[in-house]
Amino acid sequence: MSLGFRLYSYFNGNLVHQDSLGNKYYHDKKNSSKRWVVYAQGFGPESLPTQFHNWLHNTSDELLNLDLDTNNQESLVKRRIQKHSVKHKETIDKGYNSWNPK
Repeated sequence: MSLGFRLYSYFNGNLVHQDSLGNKYYHDKKNSSKRWVVYAQGFGPESLPTQFHNWLHNTSDELLNLDLDTNNQESLVKRRIQKHSVKHKETIDKGYNSWNPK
């Protein structure tokens, strides 16, 4: 995250929760329906548990305190990344012979 965004979060947001990975969840001081997250170093959107994702998108107003231990949560994130990663073919077999100009 940029320094400007961190300063904006500090001055304009209220820290609501910090999970065991270090992700920080904020809502705006003037408008509590405006919500955002500052991801921990080395993590991204895949590190959000479902309950926090729902809170960020105003689907739910409750933030359940589901603090898992850091190792357990990191293993969940790694499994989620592996599940959604794109698997490329090892070979370049396209199933047809492409035209090569002479």
